[in-house]
Amino acid sequence: MQLSIGKLAIVVITLLIVVTLVTTGLGLSALHNDYRSLQARHEAEAIDTVRNAALSIGNQVRFYQGILQLISTKPEVANLLEFGASSEMQDWSASLRRLLPGILGSALASDQGRVHGDANAQRVGPACVLDMKHLHEGTPIDFPPLHTDVEGLEHFDLLAQVHTPDGQPSGTVFVSFHLGIIDDVLQSMLSPGDRFELRTRQGTTKLAVGDEGAAAAKRSYTYDVPDTSWELVLYRAAPASGGTIGRLVGADVLILVVSGILVIYLVRRTTSAFTRDMARVHAALNNVLAGDYRPSAEPTAIKETGILLPDIEQLALRLQEQRDELRQQSLSDPLTGVFNRRYFDMMLAHLHEQSRRHLTAYLVIIDVNDFKHVNDEHGHQTGDRVLQKTASFLRSRVRATDIVARLGGDEFALLLSQMSTDGLVDWVKSLLDDFDRSALAHAAGQDVRCRLSVGIAEVDAATYPTAANVFDAADRAMYAVKQRRDGHRSRFEFAAAASAAPLMRSQEGQ
Repeated sequence: MQLSIGKLAIVVITLLIVVTLVTTGLGLSALHNDYRSLQARHEAEAIDTVRNAALSIGNQVRFYQGILQLISTKPEVANLLEFGASSEMQDWSASLRRLLPGILGSALASDQGRVHGDANAQRVGPACVLDMKHLHEGTPIDFPPLHTDVEGLEHFDLLAQVHTPDGQPSGTVFVSFHLGIIDDVLQSMLSPGDRFELRTRQGTTKLAVGDEGAAAAKRSYTYDVPDTSWELVLYRAAPASGGTIGRLVGADVLILVVSGILVIYLVRRTTSAFTRDMARVHAALNNVLAGDYRPSAEPTAIKETGILLPDIEQLALRLQEQRDELRQQSLSDPLTGVFNRRYFDMMLAHLHEQSRRHLTAYLVIIDVNDFKHVNDEHGHQTGDRVLQKTASFLRSRVRATDIVARLGGDEFALLLSQMSTDGLVDWVKSLLDDFDRSALAHAAGQDVRCRLSVGIAEVDAATYPTAANVFDAADRAMYAVKQRRDGHRSRFEFAAAASAAPLMRSQEGQ
C-alpha cells in the first residue's frame, strides 16, 4: 500500500514550527564561521590573481627582451654599427618595426647612447634618448623604462648591448613597445569590479585597467613584476555578506525539512517507506551525477516517488548528452576540429611530469608562413580553408596516441610520445616534404600553397624545469626558422638542450 506525503503535511508543519528556534540559532553560528571562511578564500583568490597577472607581464617582457638579445648577437648588427652609414641604420630599424608586432619605435645607438639617424623619424623621443644616456653613464633607471607623458604613445623601452667579435661594446639596439601589450594581458585577467594599476618603484601609476574611481573603496593587493622595477596592484571589493545570509536561510530551511522527516520517521509505517524510497532517490541522483543511471522496475512504496523517478531518468539522459557535448566543445578548436590551447596546455604539463619517469616525448610547434598574405590576397574564407586543410593534414600523419592542437591564429602544435630523435627527424622531414607538395586551397584559379616553420623541443623535466620552459624553447626554435624562411620549402629546427640557450642544432632536411 502506497502512502501519500500530502496526508502528513499538517503534522510536519506543526513540528517544523517547534524546531525553527533551534535551527535559527544553529544557523547564526554557522553564518559567522562561513563568512570568515569566505573572507579567507577571497584573500587567497585575490593574491593568486595579482601574482598570476604579474607573472604574465614578466613573461611578456622576458619574451621581447629575449628576442632583442637574439637580434643583438647577429654579426650583421655589429657590422652595421661599426661600418654602416646612419641612413643604413635607420633603414634597418624601419625593417625591424615592420617585423615585430607591437613596436612603437626602434633605433641603433652608439656606445655613448647617441641615436644613429633621425630620432624623431625612428619614433625615439627625448625621454628615451635620456634613458639610454643614463644607462651608458651608469645612472640607475627604472627597468624597463615606462613613458606615458604623450597620450596615444604610451610605451615601455627595452635595450640590448651589441658587442664586436672581440667582446668590445659597439652600441645598443633600442626598441619601444606599445603599452597596449600589457593592457591586453591585464584585460584578459580582469574580473568584473576589479582594477589593476601598474606602478614604478616610486609609486607612480603608469597604467590603470578596470573600474575607475572605485579603488578607494576596495582592498589592495600588490605583487612585484619579475625582472622589472614595476609593481602590480589589484583593487578588489571585500566579499558581500548577502550571499552568506542567503545560504543561512537555505541551510535553515534544509534543517527544518530534515527535522520534519526525522519526526515523521517516528511513525512506523512512514519510517519504513521513506527510508526505502529516499534511498532509491539518493542512489538515482548519484548515478545521474556519475552518468551511470539505470531505471529500476521495482515499485515504490510512496506514490510521489513513483512520479519522481521517471523525471530523474529523463534528466539523466539530458545531462549525459550535455556533458559529452560540453566536454567536446571545451577541448576542441571550433574551426579546425583539432584540440585547442586549453587541452594542449594540460597534456604538455602531463607529459612534462611523465618525463620525470623517463618517458620520452617531443613538442613540435608549427607556424604557417605568410598566412596573413593568404588572408589579404584571397580572403578570410580561403584562409580558414588553409587552416582546416593544415589541421587535417597534421592529423592524418600522427598516431592515435599523439596530440594535434591549434594554439591560435596560424600556429599548431604536436605532442609526440615514445619516438626516438632519429625517428623524429626522418618523420618531420617526410611530413614537411609531403606538405610542401600539397595544395591547401583553391582561389582565383590557382592552388594556394604555404610553407611551415617548425621548432622542436624534447619534453624533459631534467632539461626544462617547467612545461612553460619547454614551450618557450620550441617557440624560439620555430621563430629562428621563421626568420630565415625563403618561401621555397618548409624548415625545422631543434631547440637548445638548456632552456636559456637560443638554439642547440639545426635540422633543415638537407
